[in-house]
Amino acid sequence: MPARTLAGLLGQDDVSVYLRRIVASGRYGNAYLFHGPSGVGKGTAALAFARAALCDHVPGAAPVTTRTLEASPSLFGDAVAVPSPASKSPLDPPGDDACGACPACLKVAGLMHPDMHFLFPFSGEEKQMESADSAYHETLQSLREDPLHYFQYDKAASIRISQTRELTKSLAYRTYEASRRLVVVRDCDRMREDQFSTLLKSIEEPGARTVWVLTTSRLSRVPATIRSRCQRVRFSPLSEALIRDTLIEDAHVEPDEARMVAALSGGSLARAIATRDEDPRKQRDAALALLGPALKGDAATLWEACRATMNFGRTGREALRRMIEYHELWLRDVLRARYGAPEETFVNFDKVYAIRELAARVDAREIRRRLTVLEEALRSIDGNITADLTLFSALARVGGRRLGEGAWPAHTAGRWDY
Repeated sequence: MPARTLAGLLGQDDVSVYLRRIVASGRYGNAYLFHGPSGVGKGTAALAFARAALCDHVPGAAPVTTRTLEASPSLFGDAVAVPSPASKSPLDPPGDDACGACPACLKVAGLMHPDMHFLFPFSGEEKQMESADSAYHETLQSLREDPLHYFQYDKAASIRISQTRELTKSLAYRTYEASRRLVVVRDCDRMREDQFSTLLKSIEEPGARTVWVLTTSRLSRVPATIRSRCQRVRFSPLSEALIRDTLIEDAHVEPDEARMVAALSGGSLARAIATRDEDPRKQRDAALALLGPALKGDAATLWEACRATMNFGRTGREALRRMIEYHELWLRDVLRARYGAPEETFVNFDKVYAIRELAARVDAREIRRRLTVLEEALRSIDGNITADLTLFSALARVGGRRLGEGAWPAHTAGRWDY
């Protein structure tokens, strides 16, 4: 696996500089909490930070143990004295990042370093140890082989209690090779309360040899007792241009599709990679086809179309999110066309005529109203909603229907008067 270094983090220059200064100084905090949107490189940065901290060429690294054997005969012939390591050369790595060539760097890249512990959530029953162990090792193998591997939780996933118990036992022993121990916990918000309580003491007083690195995309779900004991490192969303170029160069996605997938990613490279094998144009056309009955006010036809599109309520929330976002990208192109943006900036560049025709008829206030309706629908997805009903309600209001007007009690926000 071609593991990334701190200098090679995508779109996180400030984070890269901050972490490299820590490595160069050789002074590490007890625990770090990497937080930010999902899929922006927090897990990659955590492993790169562990790789740099365990490198043999950074300040504070344990010297390579060599032993000078006595020049006396043995069962295997005369022993040869092992020379001590040479002094540092001017051509050696600068010491603020992983060199990528020493044994420690190679072990961390292969996720096999004895002084690095890597915990992450995965699906499966706790009682079924064989299946859980199999899923754990399969994920590790995918991380070694695929540099674009992303974590996707189709079912309920959590960090196993057995993992945390084994970890707390191992922390009582000395390090094996390095001068410090790195504990990387990915998506720590998927731990149970008793697991947080178990690890609280270790995070608060890990000792001089242990450094914790926690990652989360849901900071509010991490207990305040954990957050207060960590140094926070904030990650920002990635730019569309960076995601588009990464998809084209590393994932070998066609440029036209890469542009649309990057626009749908919301600054998340993991989300873009997850949808790279789908047909974005086909999904876009299916989403925009619902605008016909919505703008005509044909509620019956719109309801049947929404039910069929959402597979009668059985479609997941991520698919519903994409359907709404296709409409938002469409309105974004309309706004760009209305104010003279070049066609190269359009996501739906294959429908330039329709976009310009709509931009000439609809003013900016109406576009803003429709975008507000869609944004409200996106915020409701995380709640207890029904996919087909949510899509129907949003598109009906986009078409101008004032659903709920005159009902009792009156809506305090006046949701039909944006």
